[in-house]
Order: sequence, then structure tokens, then C-alpha cells
Amino acid sequence: FVGSKIHTFLTRVPLPEPCRHVLSSNALLRVLPSSQSKDTTPGYYHNVPNSLELFSENRVICPKQTADTLRNGGIASASPRQWAEYRQAVQEAGQGWKGVGSGHGLIVFKRGGSGSTWFDSLLGNHPSVDFRHEAHHSVFAPFHGPEKATQRMRNFLKGGKKCRSEQGYCGFSISPTKHAKDVDWSELIRVTGASIVVFVRTNVIKRLLGLERKSLVHALPKRCRRGSSYKPEMKDDPACAMNTSVELGFGRIMDGTDEANFLQAWDLIETALSTGGPFQILSYEGMQQNLTSTFETLGSFSGWPLSSFDWASHVRHAKVTSEDLRESVSNYDEVEQWLQNKPCFLDMLHSENKQIFPLCHAPRNFTVTFDNDADVDDVEEEEGENGSDDGDAHRR
Repeated sequence: FVGSKIHTFLTRVPLPEPCRHVLSSNALLRVLPSSQSKDTTPGYYHNVPNSLELFSENRVICPKQTADTLRNGGIASASPRQWAEYRQAVQEAGQGWKGVGSGHGLIVFKRGGSGSTWFDSLLGNHPSVDFRHEAHHSVFAPFHGPEKATQRMRNFLKGGKKCRSEQGYCGFSISPTKHAKDVDWSELIRVTGASIVVFVRTNVIKRLLGLERKSLVHALPKRCRRGSSYKPEMKDDPACAMNTSVELGFGRIMDGTDEANFLQAWDLIETALSTGGPFQILSYEGMQQNLTSTFETLGSFSGWPLSSFDWASHVRHAKVTSEDLRESVSNYDEVEQWLQNKPCFLDMLHSENKQIFPLCHAPRNFTVTFDNDADVDDVEEEEGENGSDDGDAHRR
């Protein structure tokens, strides 16, 4: 990106093959002929074409693309294996993104109710890395302005003195538009060479259910919970009793689905796209399906040494709620009727266990309210690789 403060690329090592058509040989955007630029954006409440594989395969989104390209199904992406081969090639050639940092930083964009605390905690257990849950609590303070917050994140990602990894494998999770609104992410990854990951929960209905349960957990005595997460070992305490099913109100479904869909997926992906760099997409449901594979593909993209670690040994299991929404949503039939005109969300209501969903194209006809998205971002039911819920036990 000549003349840009976004990543500058050395072109003697070509990008992975799926990404090559995005950029010309001089690293400028290639202008497609009008016959190839037809708008194929889906109608509202329909699935975005070609988006399912982005989540199910933990794809790496190629650099310098736009949200419009994503919406019309034309986003270019590489497999984690292809990106690992490319990474190896640029290392051998001493080339690549011109990040001037000496560390191997990792930034995970996420939102509340996504299951990311489970992800953060497991990654933080790895002995070779220093990964922090929610940077605004663990790297900089909420009252810091964007300049000071950026400086602290930059020093940490570059392997500064607060980074506890000898090899410089330092990273954190963050809700970028909520807790770091004015941070220049393009500049931050340029000067640190950090990798970006977008972590999502693809089932919007289950995210709403999780947020609803979170509010109920907050109302329990402190001995029953850790933050907003339920202690499954306290289930026999009468004061800690919770219903296994939750009622979802009309407003939560009709307005909340659109808002949750935007905040949980589109906002994160568009923020990552705005940096101009490559980024990987990981999902909560992918972790449920195969915990080891999720972290191996993350290692392939980021270069972090994650392939020889026993992730399952750090997961405890305590089943709390059913994955079957007929059992966990008390007014299931009513919700089903409300969603008749929102087919992509209706599919999520009818979901199978651990099912991964494509993006839903929904209008942004809502006022974003951050109050329904608590800082402690996980609910009590998190599921491990072998299919058993690990409850709150994913916390160290």
C-alpha cells in the first residue's frame, strides 16, 4: 500500500494464491471490470453468500478488502495452512509486513456473550505466551485516553517489560469500538507487526440467550458466581438455584437480533477490515467442535507455538444448560413465530448442537446500546472439545 501508513508489503514473496487477485504486483488495488462488479448483496435476513466457510474453516481474510466485498460474497481468503506456508516463506526471505516491533503480538477482537472468556483463559494457560483477557483491564486502564492506551498496548505487543513471555508472544482481547473507540488500529499493527483475530459466536440467538442469562446470574448472591459467570458447583445451594430455561421477550428478539448480529460479527469484521491487514476468523462453535484444531489454526496464522499443547486438559466440565433451544428457551414456540420473517435467525433457533452459521445480512435500524454487553463477557455455559459443558471452569 504505497504511501499508506497501513502495512507496506514487500512483493518479492507473493501472497497466498487466493489473495493474489486482490492486489496487483505493485500492491495497489486492482480495479475489476464492470462485468465482474455486479452487486450480489443478499436481501435482508438472508445468509451472506460464501461466508460460512470463513467461520467453519478459520479462514484468513486477505489484506485490503472492504465490507461491501464481504456482503456480496466476493471476499478473498486463504486457509490457515496456506498462510503458514506464506509466513514461512517471508521469514526465510527476511521480508513481510514492515512491523518494526520485535514481539509477536496478537490482538483478538471480540464482544460480550461470545464465549471469548473461555478462549482467553485457555490461551492464557499456555506456558510460552502472555495473553491477557480484555486489554482495558489488563494492559491499560479505562480512564486512559486513546494516546496513552495505544502506547501501552504498543509496548506490550512489542514484547516490552510488562510482557511475561520470553519469546515475545504477547496478546490480548478487546472490544474495539466499545473500549478502544479512538485507537488507530492500522497504525498499531503497523508499528508492532501484530496479528489480528476476530472471535465470534455465530449463533445470534444463543448469544442473546447468553446475555439474558448473564443478567440473571448478576442478580444472584456473590457466592454463586464469578463476575457474570455462574459457579456450577453451587447449583445445590438453594440461593443459587437457576431455571434451566429462560424466556426471551419480543423486544429482545425483534430488535436484539439485529443489534447482536451487528455488534457480534459485522462491527468486529469491519473494524478488522479497516486496518487493511490480514486477519483470521475464529468462532465459539468451532472451539466446541474441535478445541485442538482451533488453536492449531491460530498458530498457523499467528506464528504462535500452539500445536503441541494439551488444551483439553485445561478444560473442566460441568453441564449447566442444554444446547437444544427447545429446552433452554421457555417460550420457544412464540419466538419461532416472531422469527418467521427473519429466515437466517430462524435457522439459528432451529440449530443443531455446536452448529456454525454464516453471516446474516440484516439492516442497521437500531440504536446501539452497549449496556446489554457487560464487561465480563461470558456466560456460564461453555463447552469443551469432547462435548461436555465446562461451565465457569474455563477460568484459571
